[in-house]
Amino acid sequence: FTTNKMVTLTPDTIDDLIYSARAGELQDLQTDLTTLATQTSTTPAHIIAAAIDTAPQEEGGSGSSLLHYPAANGNLEILTYLLTTLTTLPSRDEINKILNHRNYSGNTPLHWAALNTHLECVKALVEAGADVGVKNDAGLDAVFLAERADWKTQEEGTDDNGDEEDAGEMTRGRQVVEWLLSSEKAAE
Repeated sequence: FTTNKMVTLTPDTIDDLIYSARAGELQDLQTDLTTLATQTSTTPAHIIAAAIDTAPQEEGGSGSSLLHYPAANGNLEILTYLLTTLTTLPSRDEINKILNHRNYSGNTPLHWAALNTHLECVKALVEAGADVGVKNDAGLDAVFLAERADWKTQEEGTDDNGDEEDAGEMTRGRQVVEWLLSSEKAAE
């Protein structure tokens, strides 16, 4: 296998990979990545790195990587598979480039996981080396997005008088915020 080989995938191929990652179809994703790696004489990790939605925004493109979709949907199984596969890339820089890939709005997979309050996905991304300090185009980091998701949850959880209905347990957004702020990996 060659390293540092740039793979070019067709828009249809990228769409198929994104569909499998978004829909949670692990077996289809694994099969497609392996087949494409064989066809291009590279590795599944190189295919993951090349699978960026580059369609223009006006045509519905997002600029997102394959990691964005399972992170947003809370699909830890697919996300873990992709992260584990990426570790076979030859350099930490190549891995970090995909881990911290910013879509057209400047959001990384970590932003999407935090925004959707998927704590296990947030943990997996940070433990894989995702940069917690990256800000999106609006100047917001993952902690802020999780806090904002928490505010929305709290607003939805108030009764007609504005009183909180159940303040007993920590919200998912708050759990993400607390974990990110206390994580040793996040502090590095």
